[in-house]
Amino acid sequence: MVAVAKYGVGVPFYRLAGLEQGMGIPLPPATQWQMVTDRIAAPKAVHGELIRVAAQGEVLHNDDTGAKILALMKGKKAAKNTAPKSDERTGIFTTGIVALKDGNRIALYFTGNQHAGENLADVLKLRPTALGAPIHMCDALSRNIPKDFKTILVNCMTHCRRNFVDVFDNFPEECRHVLEVLRDVYRNDDVARQRGMSPEQRLGWQPSRKCATDGRSRAVAQRTNQ
Repeated sequence: MVAVAKYGVGVPFYRLAGLEQGMGIPLPPATQWQMVTDRIAAPKAVHGELIRVAAQGEVLHNDDTGAKILALMKGKKAAKNTAPKSDERTGIFTTGIVALKDGNRIALYFTGNQHAGENLADVLKLRPTALGAPIHMCDALSRNIPKDFKTILVNCMTHCRRNFVDVFDNFPEECRHVLEVLRDVYRNDDVARQRGMSPEQRLGWQPSRKCATDGRSRAVAQRTNQ
């Protein structure tokens, strides 16, 4: 329970110690740390296995967000004050990686100085070469891309749609066409999922929709390029 409070919901050891003290239970932070470290072997093994299985996923999502770790922040600040300016990375990030495998989701989190692409590359090092390239889902930031590993890159459609919404007032006809097409894509994909279609069946479903929009798409493209 101490580990869940600390790493699951973010309750610091000193706050948990104060809570326990209020109930008459002496449980100082050092004792809590020892309790956790004495039992780290089992969850560490589970974490390693989750990374290994995630590396075999058919689809991998990744993204970054900022994070704060006092130990890393102090070390970077000390190095900045004592050393000349350099290109060394000073940011701290939490990378979220979600792997889809056999209909299951595996969520991994890595916090440190590495970007999302570098953390994904560490995961892909465990991927058997016989599996081929996975589908990699992310936004268009270059730091999300794993170097030295081939993936089938698909960028986030939600980000794409949002950009058209943002400029709708300036290009109402062109943006309306794109948004209506995307509406049909989302709707059809939802129906395909409800029908239990395989990825291959979903990809080939309703090809006539593409034919129906080709003419309008060409007209919008020509007008946009003028």
